[in-house]
Amino acid sequence: MHQAYNVQSILKQGVQIESIAAYGNHVILGTRSGQLIMYSVDESGVDMRMFNKNFSRKPITQMEVIAAENLLFVLTDNLIQVCDIGRLESNFAFLHSSADTKGCTLFTMDVDSQTSTTGEVATFIRVCCAIRRRLVFFFWKKDKLDSLQLSIELSDVPKTLCWVGHAVCVGYKDEYVVYDISCNTPKKHDLFLTSSSVSRDPCICLIRNNMLGISKDKYLVIVDPSQYKSKENDGSATSVDEVRPGGMENKNSLPPLLWSSPLLDLVWDDPFAVGRVNNAIEVRSLVGKDTLVQSIPELEKTRFLVHADKGTIFAAATSELWCIRHVEIPIQRQQLLQQKKFQLAIEVTQISNEPAEDKAQTIRQIHMLYAKELFTNNEFSAAMKEFEKAAIDPYDVIRLFPNLVPEPKPGTEDRTVPVSTAPQLEDGDLENAYLALIEFLALARQREVVKLRDTKSSSKSLLEIIDTTLLKCYLQTNDSLVAPLLRLNQCHLEESEKTLKKHNKISELIILYQMKGKHKEALKLLQEQAVIEGSVLQGRKRTIRYLQELGSDHLALIFEFADWVIKENPEEGLSIFTDKLIEVESLPRAKVLDFLISKHKSLIIPYLEHLITEWSDTNTLRHNVLIKQYREQVQRLLVQQEKGEEVPELKPLRAKLYKMLEESNVYSPDRVLEEFPTNVLLEERALILGRLKKHDKVIAIYIQVLGDVAKARAYAEANYENDKTIFQTLVKTIMVPPTEPIYEGVALHPDFSPEVNRKVLLELLNTYAVKIDPIEIFQFLPDDMTMPELEKYMDKAVRQKLADKHHMQMMCGLLQAESNRLEAALQAKRAISFELNENSVCPECKKRFPSQSAFVRYPNGQIVHLSCHDRIARAAAQQ
Repeated sequence: MHQAYNVQSILKQGVQIESIAAYGNHVILGTRSGQLIMYSVDESGVDMRMFNKNFSRKPITQMEVIAAENLLFVLTDNLIQVCDIGRLESNFAFLHSSADTKGCTLFTMDVDSQTSTTGEVATFIRVCCAIRRRLVFFFWKKDKLDSLQLSIELSDVPKTLCWVGHAVCVGYKDEYVVYDISCNTPKKHDLFLTSSSVSRDPCICLIRNNMLGISKDKYLVIVDPSQYKSKENDGSATSVDEVRPGGMENKNSLPPLLWSSPLLDLVWDDPFAVGRVNNAIEVRSLVGKDTLVQSIPELEKTRFLVHADKGTIFAAATSELWCIRHVEIPIQRQQLLQQKKFQLAIEVTQISNEPAEDKAQTIRQIHMLYAKELFTNNEFSAAMKEFEKAAIDPYDVIRLFPNLVPEPKPGTEDRTVPVSTAPQLEDGDLENAYLALIEFLALARQREVVKLRDTKSSSKSLLEIIDTTLLKCYLQTNDSLVAPLLRLNQCHLEESEKTLKKHNKISELIILYQMKGKHKEALKLLQEQAVIEGSVLQGRKRTIRYLQELGSDHLALIFEFADWVIKENPEEGLSIFTDKLIEVESLPRAKVLDFLISKHKSLIIPYLEHLITEWSDTNTLRHNVLIKQYREQVQRLLVQQEKGEEVPELKPLRAKLYKMLEESNVYSPDRVLEEFPTNVLLEERALILGRLKKHDKVIAIYIQVLGDVAKARAYAEANYENDKTIFQTLVKTIMVPPTEPIYEGVALHPDFSPEVNRKVLLELLNTYAVKIDPIEIFQFLPDDMTMPELEKYMDKAVRQKLADKHHMQMMCGLLQAESNRLEAALQAKRAISFELNENSVCPECKKRFPSQSAFVRYPNGQIVHLSCHDRIARAAAQQ
């Protein structure tokens, strides 16, 4: 316990006190004989300020002061009267007496002050009267009590009342109930009995302005009235709660508070509950385990308690009066800190009148002391919450754990850092301490990140310390959180590296290296682990994924460490450059190709095939290279085939080359042709020559070398639209057999050399007669070919010539007729004449045509100014 209040005696053996009210340093007494007396109490003494000897003929049974409005509500002779206390000379001047309150035995009030946008303060006063077995509600309006048109029927005569926001608590002789008046029909909620064994008078007090303190046996039960607020509101009639603007803040209920004996009376003076018990006045706190703050046995005769102002309470017996005042806050705080009652010391400091900055600093220091005390007692979670409230530097908390503080390098010990005085923790306590520290550091980290993002004022080194410490804690408690933490990329590299190696967390060490940009170290470690049996990183997959994620900025590293993967498994190694990842697709393909050409030639074709077929690469150089690779491979296989070896891969590979030459429109045919052989792959060569439009050479290869008339015909048909003489080239190639090979070392086909193949020739002439000009080929026909053999061809050719001539004559006649028609129409238009004189008016602007003005004549004969015509044209274009 400590001394929270001092007691000052004010009045002894005076009037018979029946009720009491107070505000500020003023106390008002209501006597049994109906008198009203006001005293002013200060350090200099007691002074009577008002006295009304004949206010009432009956006892003054209850009083309530509204200091903001200088009003005193008095209950006497079962009637509420209102008087003015604002003027001392008026001696409780009478203002109003409400006949509607006749029969009132008890009343309670709800007062709320609202400040408008203009700064004006309005006070809303509501009154609840207990009239027999009924609650009747009023509100103060224009110097009188007006009815709220609300009443509640009760089951018994109430002994005490308390009103807070939407709730009115009623205390009967044996139970408590709460009425919710926020909706149109008040709802009743039963609370509990006044006592479990005997009948006791009820006692209710308003706690912290929005909580109900209700007495039950030896306990003070703190009730949150917001939990009894109805969620439904019909809105069909005016709710009583509309008279009091604003809502009520929700709070969680506090645990029951034990007293030495049942409460007889109670007032709240923040942060203390001051209650009247059987033999004393007790002062108790709502926080801490030992709630008794002070006992004042000299006030055992007290009958009345009333709260006047912060730190001021008045107590009265039948004919005695005392003033109970706070002991100075610094003195109380010193006593509480000596007793290690830190929570109460904080609450006491919060109500002090010290400067805000000094108060905040003092509270922070108390939180620090409390946190260290809790930590010493192994209450780690509570300690961390207090450290949080104290806004302590996270590093100061980390230093409570010596094994989490980075070891200084030899010769660099910082002697200014104090050694931790925290006790050594056992395994179970240490884990709990780590868990509490994790929660504290997580919140601290959030704050630092916000500072770094918003104001740039946070230190990155502090984030490093926090994350590195979290890493160590996670390794001790929950290592599944290590990887996500490392990806935040704030851990200290050297310290984290040492810690992860100590705990053999190789996968997590790879993440650390990756996030810190130490890719070479990570890849070396992956290469080492790939061959270790049982390692979590055994194999190539993790290395491949790492290389794929590096991107083009680290191309040299990719080539360096892709080498061993490709050597072990070329197919898997190639995926480093071909997987469907943005980083992989963005690699410079020319450099990747150079790498493969220089070190891994077997992967050139698969890589280029992937680029062209999967990624639709349109680079000419890469298409040329792929064709070259195909050609070289085919030539090599052909040599092996000539030696009698089986080469099953030759046919599919040659088909790829043929398809590439036929379908690709990107490769450079002249460049490819330069390196192409002339003694083999002549069918593929024909495709290249076709791209170069060298039709005679293509047809020569198909006819004279390959003897494939079908392909020659197909080629001619495909190119006829671009070259109308191609069929003449085709038949000339057959009619004039070569005397020597077209390419060195290439044998001529026997069907077309040295004699003319008349059968093929006649078939082509008869089939394509309309596309072959007889004048161009007659001189090349064999001398011994008879006219009957050429009859069918000549018939078709001559008929086509006659048809072409007839068509041309018809077109000439039609064109001449059209020309004559246009000439006649032109002459008719030129023959049109019209008169334009000084009396002519423009139909658009209604103005005359001045001499030498520009004008426009429409086909309907209408004439307008050129400017009017332009305006009409612009308007039409805008529509």
